[in-house]
Formats: sequence, structure tokens, C-alpha cells
Amino acid sequence: MKARPCVAVLGCFLMYVGLGVPYLFGNITPYLTSYLRQRVNNNTTYEETSWIIYTTESIVSFTFIGVWVAERIGQKATIVIGNVIFSCGIAGTYWAIQYSLEATIVIFGVIANLGYLCFYGFLVPVAMEWFPNNKALVAGIVSSGAAFTPVLMNNLHTFFMNPNNLEPDDDGYFYNSEILDRVPTFFLILGAVQGGIIFIGLLLYQEPRSETPKVEHISDRPMRVAQIKGNTSSASIRKGSDPGDKACLSTFQEESSVVSEDISTSPKADETQPSLAKVTFVTPKEALKMKEFYLLIIIFTSSLHSTMFLNSFYKTYGQTFIDDDTFLATSGSTSAVVHSLLRVIVGRIQDKISYKLTCLILMGLKTILLFTLVATPYGGKVMFIIWICGLFATFSVEFVCIPATISEVFGKKHTAMIYGMAYFVAGGTLLFWPLMLKLIIPHFGWFATFSLMGSMTFIGFLVVMVFPERYLTQPAKTTVSNEEEITFDEAVLGQK
Repeated sequence: MKARPCVAVLGCFLMYVGLGVPYLFGNITPYLTSYLRQRVNNNTTYEETSWIIYTTESIVSFTFIGVWVAERIGQKATIVIGNVIFSCGIAGTYWAIQYSLEATIVIFGVIANLGYLCFYGFLVPVAMEWFPNNKALVAGIVSSGAAFTPVLMNNLHTFFMNPNNLEPDDDGYFYNSEILDRVPTFFLILGAVQGGIIFIGLLLYQEPRSETPKVEHISDRPMRVAQIKGNTSSASIRKGSDPGDKACLSTFQEESSVVSEDISTSPKADETQPSLAKVTFVTPKEALKMKEFYLLIIIFTSSLHSTMFLNSFYKTYGQTFIDDDTFLATSGSTSAVVHSLLRVIVGRIQDKISYKLTCLILMGLKTILLFTLVATPYGGKVMFIIWICGLFATFSVEFVCIPATISEVFGKKHTAMIYGMAYFVAGGTLLFWPLMLKLIIPHFGWFATFSLMGSMTFIGFLVVMVFPERYLTQPAKTTVSNEEEITFDEAVLGQK
């Protein structure tokens, strides 16, 4: 079925839309924090409720556990279990928020996201398997679902909670009972809607059938090209379904026979000649021994920290000089549109150029905008929305560029697990930020906060500059003619 790959990717996209709740937090945090401050504890602040979103990301960083579970009970079963936990956890915030901030952190930040991590980690890698020649583009399309969630929901949520567009008090909090009474009910609706979207995506979801030959581990690569010729028998050609495949295989046999004669003259041929007919990959254990893994972790961490801060505090900061709640919600929706589109565009760009150049552009832009964000009050609403949209456009680094790069650098077999390992390190280091923000924002202001975030992003920019251009799993190539090059993998497998 020709439409099956597109339908499966659409299912992954919809499940990401359902999982996009963390991107809603920046818009709903004024209502959530105001409710806790007015109805539960008068000392509650935005810095304290940031524990909710930072706990969320720290729990989600255990995505490798979801991959591990899916490998044992199946992906669809894992999605069903995860969706039940996720949606019930969000809905359970109805009761938690009426009790305490700590209960809200446990239910919304921990319990709900135990369901989140069950299937967040493998959706993008599975989608990329359907379109192996456009991995970054597909990663961008699927992951843009989470970025698309605020586009659909931000203004609806604001209209539900604050239909009269009332302004917050001078201290930045809402005290109007008309708004606060709606907050607990909001979480019941949110859990039902997001869970329903995930269920629809699950109905469309399907894993790709394995049609490739047995994958050889990278440590088993050494073999002679002469042996490749022997494995490429006339039977292989007879099985080809396309005349072009047969021609490709025949050409490869002729070329490999010439190469094998040259290699046979070298006594070290068996030791030095790599297998060019094998699909190579790196195991998670071996990835820990490669410098590329640690460089990616540094880039991931430096970008994710500023992303989470901006996602949580863009509206809180905007309220300091913009007295228009509807406009701030619209700013979040507009920036989400930009973020969603840029995930797709960045994926396409990375497929065409390279991870390194793509990431340098995004990290450089993010650094500049963070250092200059403090100037937005001078430009008013227009400058604020432009800067926020620009910053949201750079979120593609950790959710598009890095997954696609991991697939390229370490091979696609263990992409989900290795990405989960990198996410675990980056996300696990987020938990110190609520304490830092409680110290920095009240005492040193927004300028110091933005400068700190910009400095972290600049470190990531510098690390991208030293990231290697060539990887261990890149296939070698052999020249078939003066005009065309094919990989040995393509020749043996008869890929089009």
C-alpha cells in the first residue's frame, strides 16, 4: 500500500500533537500559579511552579526506558499503557492543584510523564525508517506535532480561562475568581483532549516491515572485497525485480573482480580492507566510547536548557511590560507556528546540507536573540513577538538536528536508545534550574538570566564548530563510471 508510509508518519505526528503538553505550559503557568497563590499558598511564585515543567523534562529524559519496554512487550502495547497513564495524570491535576504545589508536581510533573516517556522516544526513529532517504525531513515533520500543539490550543485555553481578557495584577498574578474557578476543570478537559488525539494517532500507527538483510555489527566489518563478489551470485541477480538492479549488480561484480585482484596481491588485505557491503551500526555501549556522543550531549544540554526556560517564561516575562493576555497567548501560538514549520524546514535543510552548518546557524541565532531579548520592552509588542518567534524557531536543534545526526553517526538500529541516553543526561541536569531561577530573577533581574542562558548556548555553538564532519558508519564508495558513484551497500542490495 503506497499510502501506508504517509499514514504511519501521520499517526506519529498526531501522537506528538497529543504529547505537546509541555509546550502549553508557558501559556497556562500564569493561571496555574495564580490559582496556587490565591487558593492554596500565598507565597507561591513563578520560580516555584517552574519545578513542574523542569520535573516534566527530567522525567521525560528517561525515554530510553520506554524504548526498552517497547522492545519487550511491543510498541503499540507500550503506547496504550503510556497514553492511559499520561492522560489520567493530566486529568488528575484537577485534584492535585486544589491540594498543594507538591501534589501538582507529583501528578502533573511525574505521574503523567511516566506515560509520556513510554512512547516519546521511538516515534521519530520509527517514522524515519519509513523514509530512510529523508530522515531529517521526516524527523522534522513528526516532531513538529508537539510544536503544533500550542497553535491549536493556546488561544482556546486562554478563551476558556480568561474570556474577558482581564489583565493580571501589578505583581503579575491573577486574583479574579472568574478565572481561578476554571483552573481545576481545565486539567480535566486537557487530559481528555490530549489523550483522544494520541488514541487517533495510534489507530494510524504502524511499524515498518523489516525488508533489509541481516545487519552486520560494525565490529564484524573486516572482510575481503573478493568475498563480496562470491556472495553476489547470479541467483541474487535473478531475484532482482528491476532491470536496473540487475545491471547495477552486474556492474558491481565486474568492478569487484578487478578490485579483488588488486587486493589479493597485498598480504594485509584481510586485515585492512573493510566490508563495504554491510549495513553498519554502533551499539549504545560502544557509543559511550565515541567522542561524537559526548559532543552531542554538550550541544543537546546547552540548547535544551535555554529552550525549556523560554518555553516556561516567555509569557511571564512578556507580562512585565505588555498588559494584554490575549496578545501574549497569540504570541505563543504564532511562535508555535514558526517552531512547527521550522522543524520541517530545518529537517529538509539538514538533508540537503549538513548537521554542522544547520546547527551552527540555529545556535548562533539563538545566542544573539537571548542576549538581546532584554531590549524588547523598547520595541513593544512587535519586537517581542519577533524575538519570541525567532527563539522558538531555534528549538529544532534538540528535536530535529540531533535525532537525525544520531541516526547518521551511530546507525539507525539503535537511534532511539542512543537519543534517549543523550536526552537522559541533558534532561537530568535541568532540575537545578528552579533553584537558580529563584535566586537569579528576583535579585539580578531578567538581563542576568538571559545572559546566563545565552552563554550556555554559545558554549554549544563552539562545540558544534569542532564536531567532526566524517563518521565511523559512513559507507565507503566505489566508482562505477566517470559520472556515477554508488555505495557497495547499494550494489549488493540492489537498492534503487
